[in-house]
Parts: sequence; structure tokens; C-alpha cells
Amino acid sequence: MNIFFNISHPAHVHFFKNAISILERNGHKIIVASRKKEFTINLLNSYNIKHEVLTDYGIGFLGLLKELFQQQIKIARIIKKQPIDLMLQIGGIFNAPIGKVYKIPTLAFSDTENVTWGNKISFGLSSHVFCPTCFDTEFGGKWKNQILYPGYHELAYLAPEYVKKTFNRENNFLVRFVGWGASHDIGEKGLTRAQKIEIVQILSSFGKVHISSEGQLPDEIINFSSKVPIESIHEFMTTCRMIVGESATMASEAACLGIPAIFISNTGRGYTTEEDNKYRLIKHYHINQWKDILKTIREWASNDLFDEWQKKRWNMLKEKIYVTNWLVDLIENYPQSVIEAKKGNFERYYIKCAE
Repeated sequence: MNIFFNISHPAHVHFFKNAISILERNGHKIIVASRKKEFTINLLNSYNIKHEVLTDYGIGFLGLLKELFQQQIKIARIIKKQPIDLMLQIGGIFNAPIGKVYKIPTLAFSDTENVTWGNKISFGLSSHVFCPTCFDTEFGGKWKNQILYPGYHELAYLAPEYVKKTFNRENNFLVRFVGWGASHDIGEKGLTRAQKIEIVQILSSFGKVHISSEGQLPDEIINFSSKVPIESIHEFMTTCRMIVGESATMASEAACLGIPAIFISNTGRGYTTEEDNKYRLIKHYHINQWKDILKTIREWASNDLFDEWQKKRWNMLKEKIYVTNWLVDLIENYPQSVIEAKKGNFERYYIKCAE
């Protein structure tokens, strides 16, 4: 098969990288497109994934709309050069319209309910939309081509088979600040400068703080900027005692690793809600819960929660699937695989938990 992956965000590199590797070994031709979003390009290069950069990252509604049209033109050129059998993308917004024009099946993967206009375009035009079972359909909507699977995006690269069995625990804290320029961030509000400084000051009294930030850091905390190579961030996370920040993805990554995480955002996701309410792996706060946020940061930072969180992690994992294994089968056996997914036939993909 000739399989087209459109990668728009660093997290999407992680989601697809293992599937791409397996599919290439199985003899398929892989065509990868990318965009200049944060360190997406560097990450693709670090994994030796050949790709064609299609666009710069469009900022704000008009910027993203302009980028959508640019992507359609450039993807069309790729399709004209070589036949494409299947197109895949997280979110799916860049693939879906042009895939519809050229009658190429498009698979979209989404765990983000609040990409309001983007989901309407993508989900309405994609052949199939795959979402975790925790997807909040009341907020994100129900779609006739939507199929739910028992997993998280982050388990495509942080399932036990991709993580070392023994963690090298150190007295590290990872803090993540986001840039609020993505389509799902429109209308969102992040932490203030003073709040960022206060979080770092508190954590620095308990251990070594490392900040990953999409935006410029205040001068008072710029010396805490992370020096960890981007391709090593997940291995570094396993050394951390806690992760605090505005990133839903990084909070979920922490949950998959069994590292305590505090997620601060005025809008959640279905997966952060599940990881908070059902598995107690993360704690999601809105920004106006500031006193509670600081109280939990101090409480968690002053205790060794590792063993407790590892038990919670395995309790969650036994109810989830090896997402990459399922994804590879989904692609190689398409479209019959979609029928199996619609029936909820995921038994053979469930994570084996020997603890």
C-alpha cells in the first residue's frame, strides 16, 4: 500500500512513529507530510522519518484557514505524483477535504473535543473518525462515521512495550507552559506571568525544576528552561516526581507512565477527565482554582507518590489496548478492519498486565 501520513504537531510524530516503522518493515510505501509547528520537524528528523514540509503553522483562526487552503494545494500535488491508497492524520482537517475530492479513504484520529470548527470540517468529510472511548460526545459531538476504541493516543508510544521496566527516579519536576495558538486554544486563557513564577518557586524548594515552554519565559524563571533533548523527553519524564502544566497531552503522557500530574486549563478533554475521575492519575484544575492548585502542588511535591501511582497506572493499563498494534492492523486490513472495530472487537489488543 501507499500510505500518506500528515503530521501537524510534535505529539502526532509520537503517535504515528511506531506504526510507520512497522509498516515500512512490512513493505509498504510511506509518504509523510509535515508542518512547522514547534519542534515537529526536528522530532521527525531525529527519528529519521523522511518527510515533506507543507506549511508554516497558521496562528489564529484566519492563519489556520489560510494554512488549510495551502495544504489542499500541496497535498493535491503529492497525490498527482503517486497513487495514495490511504490517508491518515490526527484531527484530519488537512486530509479530509482533498481526500474527498480525489476519493481516497481518509482516517482521522481525534481525542480533542473542543476543536469546534476543525472537527466539523474533518469529521464530516473523513471516511472514518477514531476516538478513544472516553471522548466526550456531549461536548465534542457524535458522528455517524465515528468509531470508539479503548485507548489513549499516548499509549501508541507509551504502552509498556515502549517504556523501560525500571524507572531511574530522580528529584526532578517538569513544568509545561503552552503557547495557546492551536485551533483548540481559540478563546482559551493560560496562566499569568506571576502564576508561572509562583509554581516554579514552590517546586524549586522541593527539587530540580525543568520548564518546557512554547512561549518566552519570564526573566525570573528563564534559568529553569529545560535542556532535555526533545527526543528524550519521555525518558526524562520517568525520572520526575511530578509534572505540572497547561498541556493535556503531557498530563496524559504522565498518566500512562504513572507519574503524578497536575493539569491546569479552563477546558479539559475526555481523556483528562477519565484519568482524573476514574483512575486518579492526574488532577485537572481550572485556573480560577488557584488556591487548590497551589495546595495540591505542595502536598504532592512533599510526598513520595511513586508506588501509589504505579498501581494506579497498571489499573488503568489493564483496561486499555496496545494502540500501535491495533493501528497497524487497522491500516493493513482496511476496510475489513473498520467493520471489526465497529463491532468492538479489540480483545486481542488489550495490554497484558503482569505487574
